[in-house]
Order: sequence, then structure tokens, then C-alpha cells
Amino acid sequence: MKLLFGLILLIVNCYFINANKLFVNFIGTYNSESCSESPIGTGFSMALGQCIQMQGIVSFVSSSSPEATIWMATLGGDGNSFTLKQYHSSDKLCTEEPINTVKYNKFDTCVQQPAFLTSNNSLLATNNLVYSKLTLSQNAPSYSPNSVIIARYNTSDSVCNYNNQKYGISYSTGSVIYNENGISVYVVCDQSNQSIFFHCQSDQCVQSFTDTKCEMPPNDLQIYCNSNF
Repeated sequence: MKLLFGLILLIVNCYFINANKLFVNFIGTYNSESCSESPIGTGFSMALGQCIQMQGIVSFVSSSSPEATIWMATLGGDGNSFTLKQYHSSDKLCTEEPINTVKYNKFDTCVQQPAFLTSNNSLLATNNLVYSKLTLSQNAPSYSPNSVIIARYNTSDSVCNYNNQKYGISYSTGSVIYNENGISVYVVCDQSNQSIFFHCQSDQCVQSFTDTKCEMPPNDLQIYCNSNF
């Protein structure tokens, strides 16, 4: 019976994923369970049915390289629920038993945000316990406006679009995404819709432009601002 049920879920997920590209979105970071204030910090979007190695922007614009976390989201048979599974960092294909499983019974609600990034990779908000708006979107991910987006893709030809996107992470402009050992890092979207990365130490800050196109190494990554969305 368990095997039959698992086969049914696999067929349902394959049908939805092939017919329409679906994304599970944890939009923004909120300090309250109502998600009623303006979003701050970090949000996440991930394609359903894919084994995803989640890494934040610090891994790509700094010599620091926090360990990736491994996730997979699968849609429930009713189409209005899903299961999120976390795997050990060495399980790159999500073939072993998950180390954590969370089931969500509905979308369009405020939920506790999972720990998608390692602790030194992102300061999500002023509290360790934070919330996001949970949504399901078709053909394109959903992010908070005025955010720096880092997105990874399944591509071998330097073509990045929503059809082959694996996941995206949004950082509300001005978000501090690293703050350890006297070093702080934050990102902003400027008036020309350009993402800027600030690295600060001992009250001295160095800024760099971080917009990255898919044709640039590592060829499956884009960093950009969605200020105009």
C-alpha cells in the first residue's frame, strides 16, 4: 500500500511539473505570525520535485563558502498541500532518508520559515523564529519587491529562464546577510535597479556591483534586482 501511494504521488508530481512549472514560495521574512508588516530579510522560491542544493549569495561573492543545505518539495495529491524534506549535506541526489520533514496543508498562509540557509550565511531577521507568506505559483517564482535575487538553474548552455530554474533567494534591499567576527555584509538595489554588495569591517565598507548574467561563470547563476516588478 505504501508503495502504491508513493507511486501515485510520484505520478501526480510528474504530471503537474511537466504540464506547468510550479514553484513553492516562502515570500519575505516577517517577525509576526500574521505576516502583516513590511517584509524584511530573506525569502525563498523552489521548483517542485527537484533535489536542490541551497546556497545564498555569500557563497558566490565572498571567499567564505558556507555549506549548502539539501531540499526537495513534493506536491500533495490534492494539489493544495506539499511536503518539504531536508537531506544530509552529503546527499546531493536526495536518495537517502531525509533528516527533517515538514508537511504544509495549505497555501496562501503565513508559516514559520524553514532554515534554508546555514546560520552564518543569512541573518533572517531580529529573531531566530521568523515567518513567510507561503504561496504556490505557476511558471514563475514569486518574490518580495525591491529585493536582490540570486537564482540557480539547470542549464548546460548558459540559457537561464523560469523553465529551468531550480530555486531563487530574495534579499530585501538593505538586508544584513552576514554579521560575524567584526565583518558585516549587506545588499541593496540602487536607483538604477542594480544590485550592490557591501562588505564592511572596522567601519570601513567596500562596495561592488553583483549583477551576474547566466553567460558568466559558473553559467547557471543570475544575481539581479526586481525593483521594477
